[in-house]
Amino acid sequence: MRHQLTVMIGLLAPGLLISAGADWPQWRGPNQDGISHETSLAQTWPEEGPKVLWRLPLSGGFSSVAVASGAAYTMTGTEEGEFVVAVDPQQGSILWKTRVGDLFVDEEYGSGPRATPTIADGRLYALGGAGALVCLDAKTGRQHWGFNVVEKFGTENAEFGASASPVVVGNKLILVAGKSQGKSLVCLDKHSGETIWTALDDKAGYATPALCDVAGVPVLVVFTAKALVVVSLDDGRELWRHPWETTMDQNVATPVCHDGKVFISSRNTTGSILFQFSLDGGSLKAEPVWESRDMKNYLSTCVLVGGYLYGFNATRLTCIDFNSGEAAWRESGFNKGSLIAVDKRLIILGERGELALAEAAPDKYREISKFQLFDTLTWIVPALADGRLYVRNDKELVCLDLRE
Repeated sequence: MRHQLTVMIGLLAPGLLISAGADWPQWRGPNQDGISHETSLAQTWPEEGPKVLWRLPLSGGFSSVAVASGAAYTMTGTEEGEFVVAVDPQQGSILWKTRVGDLFVDEEYGSGPRATPTIADGRLYALGGAGALVCLDAKTGRQHWGFNVVEKFGTENAEFGASASPVVVGNKLILVAGKSQGKSLVCLDKHSGETIWTALDDKAGYATPALCDVAGVPVLVVFTAKALVVVSLDDGRELWRHPWETTMDQNVATPVCHDGKVFISSRNTTGSILFQFSLDGGSLKAEPVWESRDMKNYLSTCVLVGGYLYGFNATRLTCIDFNSGEAAWRESGFNKGSLIAVDKRLIILGERGELALAEAAPDKYREISKFQLFDTLTWIVPALADGRLYVRNDKELVCLDLRE
């Protein structure tokens, strides 16, 4: 098995990144870590905030924005169904709009799509809240193939809708399909939509699977409703599992991987845990490094900058040491916010529409700029590409100019 794992590294490691440069082609950006590597951005913002390049009315759902192939993409929901929308980054005009499927209805938290589109090799992959999957031409919106994942694989959709974004690695398209016997996680040929493998019996969580390198092995780390599971990218074999149960099965935050370690965090009393992986006789094993209740991610995922995790412990922005789990500082005022990182700074979006720029500093919270962007609830993480920050709430998509 050790030889097989070595071969996997050589074949799959180059495909772990979908794209480089200034694009933001998937959930949490180029490397799936919530970090932009752009430079030449403004070090501070005006009191009223960065220049607004355009505003586009968009309603329905919680899909974030992906940027690639010369356009910005997101998903929306109306009574007519759920749609993928392609937007001109320069003008804010709609380039094309393609229906995905029926509207996922959630009267308590909000209806519409939850996942973010993924763009790879000129194609766009989108998963609707009710399980409708489409592969579209990124330039035109024309559909190459599509079907409803829940219907095709006979799964049970997550209570609050399909939320895990599609993941592309090499020629594979990975999807969380829902609770099923052996088909909770599915791998498709990204070109044809044909099934390559299916795996797991788990009830679906809400977290997007993470492409990770653990003990030198490229694997898929899946945060299901009740467990953290590591599976083989090659054939979906379960390699390792750790039970992780939470209130209402709300495992939402994407696992964070670094240096052979995997971090997960959930709401309420569960808190967070860091695992260190190693190989034992060709098999994966993991030991807890630390457990903590100082970081309980409710909706958003932490970012790892300079050895420290920055994220939301329920409603308080918190910084903890990645290797020890010790809390460095806490800051109130954003409620259940979200954040991304760029150039050793944090871009923080508060639940009530506040947008802030702060230093990614472990000694204390250092705010650089802050202003009010929205006046309504927002749970959608921003995206950054080519100096433009894309921010959504339930009414509109706003593009801000962060360039110097």
